[in-house]
Amino acid sequence: MPINSRRRLAGAMTFATVLCAGPALAQTDITYSVDQTVTSSSGTGTIVGQIVTDGALGILTKASIVSWSLTVTGGGVSTVLTSVGGQSGILLVGNDVIATARTLSFNYSGTDGGYLTFQASNPGFYSGQKYWCNNTTWYGCAHGSSAVPQSYNDSTAIYDMSYSGLQVIGTAGPPQPSQALLQSVAELSHARTAQMLVGQLQSELLLGLNEQVSCSNCGGAGATFGSAALSTHGRYALTKALTLFGGVDLGNYQQRGADVTLNVGFAAALQYDPPNMGASRPYAEVGVTGGYQTIRYKRSYANGPTMDTGVGSTAGRDISAFGEVGWVDRLTPRDEAAISLNISRQWQYIGGYTESGGDGNPLGATTSTGTDTLDNASLGVQFTHLFGRWIEANVNGGVNWTFGAHSGLRAVVSDIEVPGDQPAFVYYQVGGRIGVRVTKRLTIDMFVDGILAPSTVGSSAHGGFGARWSF
Repeated sequence: MPINSRRRLAGAMTFATVLCAGPALAQTDITYSVDQTVTSSSGTGTIVGQIVTDGALGILTKASIVSWSLTVTGGGVSTVLTSVGGQSGILLVGNDVIATARTLSFNYSGTDGGYLTFQASNPGFYSGQKYWCNNTTWYGCAHGSSAVPQSYNDSTAIYDMSYSGLQVIGTAGPPQPSQALLQSVAELSHARTAQMLVGQLQSELLLGLNEQVSCSNCGGAGATFGSAALSTHGRYALTKALTLFGGVDLGNYQQRGADVTLNVGFAAALQYDPPNMGASRPYAEVGVTGGYQTIRYKRSYANGPTMDTGVGSTAGRDISAFGEVGWVDRLTPRDEAAISLNISRQWQYIGGYTESGGDGNPLGATTSTGTDTLDNASLGVQFTHLFGRWIEANVNGGVNWTFGAHSGLRAVVSDIEVPGDQPAFVYYQVGGRIGVRVTKRLTIDMFVDGILAPSTVGSSAHGGFGARWSF
């Protein structure tokens, strides 16, 4: 061959080599969401979670399975199979696992003895314990789909041998939250709403909820149950028309899924009540309230036939501002009645947290820091009567309209983000007090107040004892 010809051939070969050695198109991992139900005469099982592949399409081999996280449930028992830390392993034999960009499927009618099995590393492969098996004709597990959270020979094992042909076992694309997950997060956000209502009631108690609108300077201390707290509060006339209200409390309470293990609160208000306008007159009030809490939240959800629970701890802070206008009437020297319209806005700041995991919470949630807000308009009434010289009785009530509600809750479970839900609603408050004047200046009070809210938020009752000293 002539030299020039050899050079042209070598150059062509070099150019072809460069082309072949150029960068290959990179595959992107694909996450397939798994939500499979298996049924048999002994019950129903589920396999929920995800399988991640290296992006290969067509018939897959074991090398294409990058990671997995699966919760296998049967007979009221669950087990988690995850690739993290070698907690479980995978067996894939045959040509029966087929991937597309949207689906991951298994051919249950394959004739090659193929199978796809995920099994806990302890006690290990072929032990007959803690696995999910998809099988054609292999002798190692039942044909079809097997959900075995404990052992193949106990009541928790569910074998569904009705599977045949090519069946989808996973779907790609943005994972969608299950109804159970949506409901559990909604109930958690409602617990935070209930927490705001209890906090508001405690602040109102510090500002004389069960007391007369117009009375002398006083101060005292009290203890409540329903929401356990020790408190001190009082009022002091700055002028004949301006009165300063204030108080602090320390306690704890439980409401729905919110366990407030520590609550430190305060309230302050300034009231304008011009006595020179007569026994029947208008009044106005403005104020702020706030507090700090340590909180343990509980979230329950259906996981197959079982109910699992996630628990997380965090801290929170709240603050509110309000304005009130009303009319007070000293009907007689023994009777006082008042009606008021109150507008308030509450902010509740809750820190982020991660729920504790384990077998009782296989689908643990992580929540981010967020702020709940709630606007409230209330119409309230109160009546106080003095029996003889020593017994006071007070009743109060109100209807409250919430609006501008916003939940700052964002929960992530298995890479699925679910926002909280906080709709507007109407609720009611009722309360009463009996006061015994031990001396001219000292009064011992017994009181109870209730929140009557929709079932999604929950009602509650709070009562207690107190002592007031007039000066």
